[in-house]
Amino acid sequence: MSCKLRCGGSKYKLVYFNGKGRAETIRLVLAAAGVNYEDKRIEQGEWPALKPTTPWGSLPILEVDGKTIGQSMAIARFVAREACLTGKCGADQGLVDSITDSITDLREKAIELMMTKDESVKEKGLAKFNEETLVTYLGNLDKALGGKTYFVGDKLSLADLHFYAVMELIMGANPGALKGHPKLKDLYDRVASNAKVAEYLKKRPATSF
Repeated sequence: MSCKLRCGGSKYKLVYFNGKGRAETIRLVLAAAGVNYEDKRIEQGEWPALKPTTPWGSLPILEVDGKTIGQSMAIARFVAREACLTGKCGADQGLVDSITDSITDLREKAIELMMTKDESVKEKGLAKFNEETLVTYLGNLDKALGGKTYFVGDKLSLADLHFYAVMELIMGANPGALKGHPKLKDLYDRVASNAKVAEYLKKRPATSF
C-alpha cells in the first residue's frame, strides 16, 4: 500500500475555529503527509449557525467526498491511516492508538482547565495540573518512548504528531513543561524539524490558542 492518501483524488476541507485546539493534530498529520486541503477557520460568531449542520454539534469536522466526519480523533486517525502514519503492523497500530489515547486524555484535561472561567479555580487547577497530572502523564510517555527515536517503530506516526500538538498547547501556558524530560523534548524538536511539518509551522496563522 502506498504511503500517500489512498483517496488520492479526494478534496479535503477541515473546518475549525481560528486556533490550534482540537484540530492541530489533524493539520499536522495532513502536513506531514503532504496533503493539500482547505483549512477553513471560522470565528466564534459563525458557530451558532454552523453547529446544527455538524454531525455531533462540535468542531472540528472534515468534509471529504460528500461525507462529513466529526470528532477530532476520529478525523486524526482517518487521515493518519490514509497516510500510513499509524504503524507498520497490527501490534504497532495498537501501540500508536494506546499512546495517542493517553495524550488525548492529557489534552482534554488541559483544555478543560483552559476553559475554566473562574480565575481562582483555574489558578488552583493549574497548579495541580502542573504538579500532579502533567508529571504522571509525562512520566508514562517517557517510559513509552524509552530510547527510541519515535514512540513506535523507526518512523514518525500519529502518536508523535499528537504529542507535539498537545505539548505545544500546554507549553503555551507552561513553557518549562518538558524540563526534566530531555528525551521527550528531543522528540518534540524532532517532530518540529520534520521538513513538511516545519514548512507548515512556518506558514500557519499565529493564534492565541
